[in-house]
Amino acid sequence: MNQSGKICLAFMTLIGAITFLLPAGAALLSVTVAGLFSFGYFVYYIIYRDLHHDIIGSIMLAFLVMALVAIPIVGWLILLAFVFYNIAKALEGLKSLLPDVVTSAIIYMLLGATTALDGKHTGALIGLAALYMAVAVYYCRQLGQLPTREAFFKTSVMWLSIPFAALMIMSIVSSLANLFKAISSTISRSVLTPQTVSAHMRAGVPVGEYTRNITSTVSSTVTHIAPGSGALTSAITKEVAQTITPPKE
Repeated sequence: MNQSGKICLAFMTLIGAITFLLPAGAALLSVTVAGLFSFGYFVYYIIYRDLHHDIIGSIMLAFLVMALVAIPIVGWLILLAFVFYNIAKALEGLKSLLPDVVTSAIIYMLLGATTALDGKHTGALIGLAALYMAVAVYYCRQLGQLPTREAFFKTSVMWLSIPFAALMIMSIVSSLANLFKAISSTISRSVLTPQTVSAHMRAGVPVGEYTRNITSTVSSTVTHIAPGSGALTSAITKEVAQTITPPKE
């Protein structure tokens, strides 16, 4: 195991120690520590690698594509191509995240099992600790020759992979559901309406039947289709998916 793997293993050993050596219920504390550290390092890595510029660029491009919808037919085709391209890239990132999701699920189950034991069954706790360390050693050995920053980033992604995967799936569904939006507006206009006045007496003088025009206000609701938030959501999802894709060795 190289230096990067040893450092990551030391971190995972610390998380295991919190869980297995402290009183029952410490699993929640250990998972919280791992999650907060991983999220903090994830943000640091994005800023360090200037990856946030790509996210900002995608957001600006999404607004540009939404503006192009003003072009008849062509604008809508560009919007659809943009959204489906982003979703395809996001699905690629989600697929590459699956091994980390599996590893994370196994680790969370091993840590959470200590809560079910409630501090009893020392033999079972030792067995869970041994399994946890075996998974941790195996995972850290897979980091290969990654530099320390990239190794820590991959480890952080692993700890966050389950919520990341859930958010990505929800974002993809949201992108499709909000691809379009209907905007309704009320338009009022004045119209002249003919009105027939029957014969009548006015100040003792007979007035024959006649027709006059009166002005009335007519309101109507107009609905048109506009681009929704789907383009923006898909752009952000695609960039996040590419960011959390495990670094290649």
